[in-house]
Amino acid sequence: MKAKLVWPPHPYKAGFCITDDTDAATFEQVKAVYDFLLARNFRTTKTVWAFKPRDRCGIPPVPDSALRGITLEDQRYLDYCRKLHESGFEICLHGASAGNNTREYTLKAFDLLERNLGACDTFICHSKNADNLYWEHRVTSLPILKQLLEHYSKHSCSGEVESSPFFWGDVCKEKISQIRLFRTRNIDTLKSNPSMPYFDRHKPCVNGWFTATKRRIIDCATEQARETLKRHYGLTVLYQYLFRYADPQTLELDPRFTRAIDCLAGDPGILVDTVSHIMRRLRLIQGLFVAHDRDRFWLVNVNREDVDGVQIALAGRLSHVSSDCGASVRDGNLVLPLVPASAVVAVNTSQRLRFEGRRCRAVDRDKHAAWRLPFGTLFANLSESPWKVGPDLEVKAHSFVLQSQRAPGDRASLSCLTVAEELRLVLGQLRIIAREVLFKGRHLNVDAYLDDTKEIKLENHDNW
Repeated sequence: MKAKLVWPPHPYKAGFCITDDTDAATFEQVKAVYDFLLARNFRTTKTVWAFKPRDRCGIPPVPDSALRGITLEDQRYLDYCRKLHESGFEICLHGASAGNNTREYTLKAFDLLERNLGACDTFICHSKNADNLYWEHRVTSLPILKQLLEHYSKHSCSGEVESSPFFWGDVCKEKISQIRLFRTRNIDTLKSNPSMPYFDRHKPCVNGWFTATKRRIIDCATEQARETLKRHYGLTVLYQYLFRYADPQTLELDPRFTRAIDCLAGDPGILVDTVSHIMRRLRLIQGLFVAHDRDRFWLVNVNREDVDGVQIALAGRLSHVSSDCGASVRDGNLVLPLVPASAVVAVNTSQRLRFEGRRCRAVDRDKHAAWRLPFGTLFANLSESPWKVGPDLEVKAHSFVLQSQRAPGDRASLSCLTVAEELRLVLGQLRIIAREVLFKGRHLNVDAYLDDTKEIKLENHDNW
């Protein structure tokens, strides 16, 4: 029988989270939208600017319309964001301000956020800010695509460059677990970026990157979209400007938006949560490995944390299962209530399970399994005797050894992009740009974007 380790905790079949950009937001519109979300207990990741900009956005600068939006210097807004934080919403920085931010300004912004709203390990870069890390043509390390982007790009971003006045890469390494990067049209973001959150060795200051879906929320909330997402154990990480669902004059909410939220919040199979919580779950699942043999399999948890509600999706019916961890069949899946930190858990089944996925291995005749990982090697010994791997390494019975440059528990993700996945993500981003140029009125000429006589118009969600 085919089996697959899936990411959502039982009893969920899929996940949904929103990254809400603060660009051009007003207090009144934000409050109108978030009062509704509070009433529905629909938690999101909301970006904020700590301060008003002291500099323009970008080198060279883009029009000043990119600087619009309320900041935490408005006491009403700060108090309201505190209320959201206390209710489980995630409040993260969209940069210290909407303009270029020096290191000093960025450090002050983190201090303000942590003192008033608690630490947050998600960060969302804004526009062409000079303090953005690995931005513009540095988003990819693939040579041809990097050269293409460098030819097209007109801006300089240097948040990762130690000699730059905008450097904060060391702070990012210490405080931030994930930054949003690529965008996709796929409603199932995880299908486009299955390795997220991922570490990129070419971008060492950032512990993890994730992708977001650029679509209308009403597209993601249809019954067909939700059922497809659950069928594939998917995840939507949606990119939005939520304040725009409130009319600027009347503050009435778009009824299509409220219906979409009600559909998503009311679906018991979809976990709605913040980006940080969802990415933490994905990161924990990255630290689970499966070794299997005939009518038995083992889960190897290399994390320093317990993993709860672990689900094995089954392609058929399993008549019998036994283990010391209370494994059972629920809702058609094999569920392990808890896999302890740094432990190996054995499960006996009535039928042989054929596991799929990169983190799954069949044991050899000595009941040993090994995984060659981008950052080291994992050795799992499922036998009754010690395993002498080499002159300096012995793995105890029913145990594992992870030889790694990045220990589990560090912020850096255990997952890395493959070349094929990175190529798909970059090409997907270019397709979004091409679609907007051809059908949505976006300028391909960057000089038009730098024209101070023009205003940068807010994107219309209906065009997404």
